Amino acid sequence: MSHATLKKLLWWLCLLVAPLVLVVLELFHPAGFTSSPGMYQYLSTPQPYNPEFKALAYFGPDWWFTLHMIQTPMVALVAIGLWILAALTDRTAEAVVWALAWLSRVATFIFLIYYTALDSIGGSGLGRAILNTQTLESQGKLTADQLNGVILVLNTTWVDPWVGGVGSFISQTGSWAAFFAALFAALALLLGKQISWPPALLLVAFGWELQMSHTMPHGPIAFALLIAAGIWIWRTSRQATSA
Repeated sequence: MSHATLKKLLWWLCLLVAPLVLVVLELFHPAGFTSSPGMYQYLSTPQPYNPEFKALAYFGPDWWFTLHMIQTPMVALVAIGLWILAALTDRTAEAVVWALAWLSRVATFIFLIYYTALDSIGGSGLGRAILNTQTLESQGKLTADQLNGVILVLNTTWVDPWVGGVGSFISQTGSWAAFFAALFAALALLLGKQISWPPALLLVAFGWELQMSHTMPHGPIAFALLIAAGIWIWRTSRQATSA
């Protein structure tokens, strides 16, 4: 396989296929359940559509586990896509462009680390913890008091200021890193004359929406914006190469 073919495959895998998968997944990723009815109380059972919780539907803890098992590698591919975008400036000698491109790479690296941690703790790990709790309860291995204790621990971990699923250090770090990765990449490409204003704004909007949340509705909007930016930049790059 030639370098050009590999580059093309990576581009479309990371900036089209992966974000498209994430658009679909996040349509069924609920939000806003932390305070009422509570994390465990909501995630432990399937839920119909309710505008209060954003998602089109929620299929239960098995889905929470599966969603995040798919989401984690897809987010990693998106991170590679952001790295590829920053690499478009490699032939530019301007120091400011070079610095912005590397700031984007650093932010992308941080985004990848902390989003993977978030998905592992509050996603697939939490999903399995809920399923294991339900299995132990059904087998009669947990008393009512023990079950309430486990639920309390899981709900407390969900809002933990360091590793919790909402508003925690890892959550906020990953979210802001995603925004700055997109912002610095957009600025580098714009100042390096690799792209025009519209795709630059699409990239920044993607980062902002993802910083807000990767759940419904911000997640689907964010990844749809990334797809639009990726297609626009690819077409511009092809036209410039042809010219």
